[in-house]
Amino acid sequence: MKNLFPQAEVYLFDMDETLISADCDVTWKHFAVKHGLAPDNALDEAERFYQEYCAGTLDIDEFMAFQLAEFTGKTPAEAAEMSRRHFEEFIRPAMRKDAVELVNAVKAAGKVTALLSSTNKVVSSPVAAAFGIDAVLGTQLEQGNDGRYTGRITGLYAVQENKVAIARQFGDSIGFGLEKFSAYGDSFNDRFILKACGFATAVNPGDKLRALALENNWHIEEWK
Repeated sequence: MKNLFPQAEVYLFDMDETLISADCDVTWKHFAVKHGLAPDNALDEAERFYQEYCAGTLDIDEFMAFQLAEFTGKTPAEAAEMSRRHFEEFIRPAMRKDAVELVNAVKAAGKVTALLSSTNKVVSSPVAAAFGIDAVLGTQLEQGNDGRYTGRITGLYAVQENKVAIARQFGDSIGFGLEKFSAYGDSFNDRFILKACGFATAVNPGDKLRALALENNWHIEEWK
């Protein structure tokens, strides 16, 4: 059983490579190519953007135009169905057993659970539902006057310091400050939210995040 923090009231989980052993922004393009929604060279572009994200050099506008192309002009119902199929084909098998165990334990303890991911909420919502997570936070797709998605986002792109702002707003809405949050993340980009929360766990961290976790006395866990 993974450690619970008795004083924490909200458990905040990153998604990609934390709850799941995959990156949904990458697998989404595999799904899109597989079903003829995107050209074959989209996979090379997806990998390039992923490496830029990991390096902290991502051009957000360029990435969003690429990543949200398949949603442009779709209704929420159409997009949700694509996302459901993506989850079943690519993500359900990648759900980490240790993550499932922890979320179940947190829920049994009566704590609030939330998923906070840079991946847009249309794609991340089926993942949260499969884990039984209470709230889906993060990147929101913009809708036009006709209700269809525009291919742009609205509000904050949920990365780095923006995750802190989103989490704080959520905490305010449910009556808890970030000192009552237990945050879980795998990426060096998650260092901001890990630092901001009262309890922090680095999950399967790379060298840079591992060093920072040791420096800050954060928990380190290896999930399978």
